[in-house]
This record gives sequence, structure tokens and C-alpha cells, in this order.
Amino acid sequence: MEERFKVLVVDDEPDVLQSLSLLLSEDFDVTTAASPESALELNRTRRFDVICSDYKMPRMMGTEFLRQVNTLPDAPSCVMLTGTPALVTPAERVGTDLVTVVGKPFEPARLMRLIEQVARLCQVRRTANEIQRRRGK
Repeated sequence: MEERFKVLVVDDEPDVLQSLSLLLSEDFDVTTAASPESALELNRTRRFDVICSDYKMPRMMGTEFLRQVNTLPDAPSCVMLTGTPALVTPAERVGTDLVTVVGKPFEPARLMRLIEQVARLCQVRRTANEIQRRRGK
């Protein structure tokens, strides 16, 4: 049996967390976090292939959260969900491994495909990094 990609969903709204978890659990191993702070802690102890994060959250915007995630070793790929995609400026994306911004409401099938694609990109990037580390020895 093929190993399933590990996805961390981060959103401050419990209903959104539950909905996304139910949707994504069909194809992925899903973990949820109700705040960027708890998600950062999870990332220090577990390895995810994709983070699916809300843009607007109390205490820390999604872009700042993803910037911090990218400082971790073997950072996962990231997808940001927002009700106002036009407000996520290119300047905010600097320093993130943000593949795309997905507007809410989103088409579930499109989100599933996107998460699978960015998870595969994460695998390729990690494999390339491992090869470079081995060559560097």
C-alpha cells in the first residue's frame, strides 16, 4: 500500500477545520491546528508534506506563519486559503514556499488535486536536498 501524504490544516474557525479535515481525509493523512502557534509546534515534532493554511487568523497572518514554516528543516509545501485572494500581495509571498492562493469558497476537487500536486513537489524537493546532502559529505 502506498504511503499517504501528510497534510496539516491550519484555521482558527472550527467549522472550517472540520470540513477540510473531512474532505481531505479521503486521500490524505490529515492533522488540524486551530492556531498558527500550535501548527508551528506540530511542525517541530512531525513532518508534513503540505500545509493548508488560512490567510487571516488572530495573532498571526497566514503569510507570516508560512514564512516561519519555511525556516524549518525540510519545510513542507504550502497552500493558502482566503476569502479575499486579491489582498494577498506578491510582497507578502516573499520568503514563503507558497504555491498558490486559493479563494474561498473553493471547488473541493480542485483543492484535492492542488494538494496532491504540491505534496509531490515537496517530495521531489526533499529528495533533491537529500542527494545534495549526501554529495556534500
